[in-house]
Amino acid sequence: MDTLASKFKNFGKNGTEDESRPILADDPEKGEIEIAQSSASISPSEDVFTDEKDQMKECYFRDGIRKIDFVLVYEDDHSEKTEELTSKEKAKRRNKRNQEEQQERWRNKFIRCLKQTGVTIEEDSSISEEKTIHYFKLNCPWHLLTYYAEELNIRAPLQLRQYKSHQWSSIILNKCRIPNGMLLDVPKRPKLYFTCTFRKSKISNFLGNDNHETYFSATERGRIMWEILQTTLFGKKKRAEIGIERLLCDDVFTAAFPLHDGPYRLPKPIEEVEDLEKLNKRQILYEYWARWGRWYKYQPLDHIRDYFGEKIGIYFAWLGFYTAWLLPVAFIGFIVFLAGLIGIDMNPEAKDVCGSGKSYMMCPPCEGCKKWPLSKSCIMMKLAYLFDNNGTVTFAIIMSFWAVFFLEFWKRKSANIAHHWEVMDYEEEEERPRPEYNARAPTLSVNPITGVVEPHFSPKQRLRRMFTGFAILVIMLVVVVIFVLSVILYKCLIGVVMSHSHDKLIHGEVSTIMRSVSGALLNLILIMLMSNVYTAVAEWLTRWEMHRTQTEYENALTFKVFIFQFVNYYSSIFYIAFFKGKFVGYPGHYGRFLGIRNEACGSGGCLIDLALQLFIIMVGKQAINNVQELILPKLFQWWQRRQVKKAFGAEQKSKMTKPWEKEYLKLVHYEGLFEEYLEMVLQFGFITIFVAAFPLAPLFALLNNWIEIRLDASKLVCEMRRPVAERAQNIGVWYEILDALVQIAVITNAFLIAFTSEFIPRILYKYEIGAGSLKGYTNHSLSYAPSSAGLGDCRYKGYRDWEGHHTLYYWKLLACKLAFVITFEHLVFFIGRMIDWSVPDVPESLQYKIKREHYLAKQALADNRDNSMEVMKLYNRRFSQDPHDTEADTRYQRIYNAANKPSKLPFAKTTLDTLQEEENSEKIEPVTANIDEKVINTNLEEKLTDTDTTTDTKTSSVMVTAPSSQNFPTQPLESSEKPASPLRPLPPRLNQSPNTSDDDNSRSNRRQRNLATRRSKVKRDQV
Repeated sequence: MDTLASKFKNFGKNGTEDESRPILADDPEKGEIEIAQSSASISPSEDVFTDEKDQMKECYFRDGIRKIDFVLVYEDDHSEKTEELTSKEKAKRRNKRNQEEQQERWRNKFIRCLKQTGVTIEEDSSISEEKTIHYFKLNCPWHLLTYYAEELNIRAPLQLRQYKSHQWSSIILNKCRIPNGMLLDVPKRPKLYFTCTFRKSKISNFLGNDNHETYFSATERGRIMWEILQTTLFGKKKRAEIGIERLLCDDVFTAAFPLHDGPYRLPKPIEEVEDLEKLNKRQILYEYWARWGRWYKYQPLDHIRDYFGEKIGIYFAWLGFYTAWLLPVAFIGFIVFLAGLIGIDMNPEAKDVCGSGKSYMMCPPCEGCKKWPLSKSCIMMKLAYLFDNNGTVTFAIIMSFWAVFFLEFWKRKSANIAHHWEVMDYEEEEERPRPEYNARAPTLSVNPITGVVEPHFSPKQRLRRMFTGFAILVIMLVVVVIFVLSVILYKCLIGVVMSHSHDKLIHGEVSTIMRSVSGALLNLILIMLMSNVYTAVAEWLTRWEMHRTQTEYENALTFKVFIFQFVNYYSSIFYIAFFKGKFVGYPGHYGRFLGIRNEACGSGGCLIDLALQLFIIMVGKQAINNVQELILPKLFQWWQRRQVKKAFGAEQKSKMTKPWEKEYLKLVHYEGLFEEYLEMVLQFGFITIFVAAFPLAPLFALLNNWIEIRLDASKLVCEMRRPVAERAQNIGVWYEILDALVQIAVITNAFLIAFTSEFIPRILYKYEIGAGSLKGYTNHSLSYAPSSAGLGDCRYKGYRDWEGHHTLYYWKLLACKLAFVITFEHLVFFIGRMIDWSVPDVPESLQYKIKREHYLAKQALADNRDNSMEVMKLYNRRFSQDPHDTEADTRYQRIYNAANKPSKLPFAKTTLDTLQEEENSEKIEPVTANIDEKVINTNLEEKLTDTDTTTDTKTSSVMVTAPSSQNFPTQPLESSEKPASPLRPLPPRLNQSPNTSDDDNSRSNRRQRNLATRRSKVKRDQV
């Protein structure tokens, strides 16, 4: 903080309303008067309505010039009990007062350090008898903006570029000459530029540099202010008492947020607005994105990114891409379901069962039950055909390939978006420790990267805690399995009770359906209840593990929560798909668990149970989550209004119309995208892992996503405070989780088709026994009970002989199933790898665009052109006054050719610096030139070292000095703003007189020979 404060002059240190803007200490030509005059000529943007014009004015300081970039809020509670207190209550109140005093000290120092940094602050408050709400409105002056823009590598505009749509559906419809009803003409489209990293020294080359108020967007100003708040001290630096996040965690401040761009509602319909260009960005997002009537339109992703930042923009881009890819498979799944519905009566297996009468008498389903004819399960056999036919098997294969293609094409789409939004080269900088880590770390240590002393937690101790956390994770997973077993026991007991009931309505297949539905509903209730418990346990474990950075913390938390939720949501479905009915046994030797016969599949197979379970859990979870997202923010707003009315009264509450008051009191804090990503990733698992049992899953996912996009958009625009814009290149660790789900989905679908459905048994019977027909398949799939069971000639499902042993046909069928699994998953994985290998993650056309834009950015900054011109000036100027000295001319010709020749190899500047220092043994007056030292030194040294080593060893590099004294201020600068060091002087040999002594010449020759030897060695090392 002391380092940063030394770079600014601070005016108006009393923090009053008329506080002047600070300027850089090393920029004396810009004064306070000039800044005030340039700011006075800028007025706030006018809105389309007069009442909203006043709203926009209130987004500025009281002077109407300085814009509010950020707001800090804290509350003072005046309500205290006046009656007598017990000793415990007195101690509690004393501790509370001590804590409040500590918070007051931290808060005052934080505000004082912000002012020393150069941030201008204006204070406002809302006062009542019970409490006072204090608002600190922050503004970042121009000099701070330019400094931190360079520190944060913010992109600066160089030249406008043409906008090109990347919607594949729009391209297809245009080629087919079909009107595209999904297109939406959104006003005030953000302009696209060729950009490069911001440099204050090159600011004259950037577009819009003459308008300081509009040069940096609101999202960029918010990012810069957040960076300042993150790096400002509030206590002792050795204790890492730094940053706004720690203050928010310790309730020193209750909120910190940037303001929205005015209200989102219009007083009249959008169709009646004459000039749409005067709408603010929030109104545009609400009218063209968050409204439910826009559900079928393209999302205005550029507007979302411009207002909320790249991280939120990439989430909605991924969600929109995922939803668009659901359209074809949802349509195919619906067609498959309709085809199964139409073909129910034509199913030969169902016809055989329905017309069998009492030909197939099945063994009793429970102890004390009677035999029953298979024809009673006619309805279930017909329903089974809906989920177990050739169409569903084909659809499962299609979905396996769809999942692989989806991820591959998302990588290409992500690369296009990253390039489009200028985050292709974005890399997260060295992260600071988390506030909670700073507060709880027991020791201090020097950061090996930054060299700063910061709190430290032993990696060995963290590793021990992670192993302990893994053990707790396993215990929690065992708890999940116990809940699943309890639901299984419930279904078994319900089945026994229903079988012995005298009510014939709940006998047979009706009892099977009721048992499956009730078990699925009970499982859903347990899942939703335990989901919050698992998330809380995962958060506690992750905090206890003491991860240093926020990225490490989020990755560890994501892994734990996903493992919890994966087992929580999918365990019962995995049980039905792969274990139910596999351990039943046979008559006389039934398998039992806790004295109860193991659960068996119904006469229609386990796919009906699996489809019911999947439908109830997937659709029920989506419905509950949507209701929560719709109702909970409104409940919070209602509670906030109630508390404000209670503290300030209805009359004073109605007067709180300032933007920062309304946003703090009425809007919800932004919680991040973790829950949104988790919900969508779990849905992706439902539609890929178990789609063979439920072809309508993509359709329900599509409908949910249309609702989800509008709900999330409405929350961000209408119900949440504006988040700080964050940069991101892709969806992060969630891509790895999606990739893992795709691998699991391929294997799971292969096993579902082979072992759960009747696809392989039907195919084998049809072409080996049935001569191309399924006639007699039902009888062939049933075995007779062993005589030792004492049940007579009853039948049960299985391939066993009269003694209960597996037949040869069973082993042949098992071999076919395993061969299908191996062939299927190898084929899908092979095709996926071929696609990954043949289709680059970054399209070739995009690679050319990136190289072209880098070239244009380099040309726009004109470094090389300026250098070549300066070298030309030096070339036209002779160094030696002797007309017979042609060596200088020869040498300068080589220098000019080298400077204008494209470089090939980056030469080690540090090594050449050493050689030049040895060569410059004599001092001469340097020749000055207005040239960039870093570029010209590198170019000249490269080209000279690339020349043939057999040339005259007496030639050497020409070094020129830095331009003028204006680049060397008398005041010392920090390392981040040190000017380029003066260029090295010319070799003394070029200024030697022809009358130089022989001793000097011999020494020079020896020195040149040694230098030539070392140069050739350095060149070989570099090559």
